[in-house]
Amino acid sequence: MKKDIHPKYRKCKVSCACGNSFETGSTVEEIKVAVCSACHPVYTGKRGTRVSEAGRVEKFQKKYAGTRFGKPEEPQETQEEKKD
Repeated sequence: MKKDIHPKYRKCKVSCACGNSFETGSTVEEIKVAVCSACHPVYTGKRGTRVSEAGRVEKFQKKYAGTRFGKPEEPQETQEEKKD
């Protein structure tokens, strides 16, 4: 193995958006993440907490409300047809 071509491997501080932080090894000194094992829904069992905060589904539904996405229009029933 050649000398002086590999990056230096050192202790790294990982900081999460939830406030949790821990140390690991890496070639960089600091890593900032949005989700860690302390706040991820799969590890904590709290399903949907991050999805509801982000609101991606609601944002998509609001943005594309009323569009058919290329699907043909469905015939709407009139009040006379409903009575039959």
